[in-house]
Amino acid sequence: MPFDVLVRNARVLDGTGTPWKVHDIGIRRGRIAQVGRLNRSKAAVEIEAAGKYVAPGFIDIHTHSDVGILVDPTAESAVRQGAT
Repeated sequence: MPFDVLVRNARVLDGTGTPWKVHDIGIRRGRIAQVGRLNRSKAAVEIEAAGKYVAPGFIDIHTHSDVGILVDPTAESAVRQGAT
């Protein structure tokens, strides 16, 4: 089954403290479906990320957006800075 988005050749940081590894990231219906070498996979949109770092699934548990979330419940300012 093809992916909606395929990020190719990214330096993936998994949050465990181990060194980054070059992987592809397959995304389907807005969620990470697979990470690894997806050489034969296809997608509607492919993003070449060679030399770029990707940290899928990180969650920021410490921000100072207390007031911002009251002003904008979608947390647009936090999301644009990488907080999820």
